[in-house]
Amino acid sequence: MARKSARRRPAAVASDGEQRGSAALDKIAALLGLLVVKDMEADDASVRLGNVGFSDREIAALVGVTDGYVRLARFRAKNKGGRKPRKKKAA
Repeated sequence: MARKSARRRPAAVASDGEQRGSAALDKIAALLGLLVVKDMEADDASVRLGNVGFSDREIAALVGVTDGYVRLARFRAKNKGGRKPRKKKAA
């Protein structure tokens, strides 16, 4: 049998208006994020913004710390509430 060639659809190109709308939504999201974490420490703010869906870079820019600090704060928070150490079995 003859094989049908796969047709690929061209990727949709965003218009200039859509790009401006997207940038405006990004600014609004950043502003709302700042309002939520206004009086929090950087560690708590990093965790909360990460749970909402902000990337590490976005969180770092909002809170005023580095990407590595955000990753470390989120890692520490995850392990703090994580598994408890195992108890040793009696022999």
